Amino acid sequence: MRRNVAGLVVVFVGAAVVQLATSNTYLRYVKPGMRWMLLAAGVILVVLAVADVLADTRKKPAGEKHEHADDGHGHGHLLPRAAWLLVIPVFALLVVDPPALGADAAQRQSPVAAKPIAPKNNSFLGESTKGSAPVPLAVRDYAVWAVWEKESMKGRSFQLTGFVTPGKNGVWYVSRIGLTCCVADGTAFMVEARGQEAPPKNQWVTVTGEWAEPTKRADGDVAALTVTGVQTVTPPANQYE
Repeated sequence: MRRNVAGLVVVFVGAAVVQLATSNTYLRYVKPGMRWMLLAAGVILVVLAVADVLADTRKKPAGEKHEHADDGHGHGHLLPRAAWLLVIPVFALLVVDPPALGADAAQRQSPVAAKPIAPKNNSFLGESTKGSAPVPLAVRDYAVWAVWEKESMKGRSFQLTGFVTPGKNGVWYVSRIGLTCCVADGTAFMVEARGQEAPPKNQWVTVTGEWAEPTKRADGDVAALTVTGVQTVTPPANQYE
């Protein structure tokens, strides 16, 4: 592969990254806050590759041909043919639209939510009071605070949106995958739904119900909700929390 062709491949890589960042597809891989980092990385790749190709072209005397093969140690004017493999992930990024992590990923993790480092002092409940309208809450927040902040949660109604994850013996969960950085560190947050039959696996639903006593397990307690209403919904653009 000639150096200018290698530069073209890098341009394709940078363009693919820019394309991901300018569409919602990037949300399948990383958190929303990383969009500008992806854009910057893609633009830098394109600019550097173009600059390198132009600089190499200017160095060549008129009419000179570079036909020397690479000797395997990085010498010569040709790059290893293996460099063409860079094209594969480029086309994969542009052509393949991978689904977000769902029930299969959640089922491989424990529904027990870890104890928070610091309490939220009930700020996540806003101005709501016991017996008032359901409080819309992120699944990851409910999964944690329904176990570790019982007193503030008792007697309150909540509204959660997530995908259905089947459990054992008819148990099912409303789930979301939480990201720290990217899908590689995705953590499942799961809330046991009681009182209603399970919708199909991976179906996105909005459930309304009242706080319920957590389920005891050997490895910890699992947040639960006594569900009074289940509504199927369209998956959000960003399926992670």
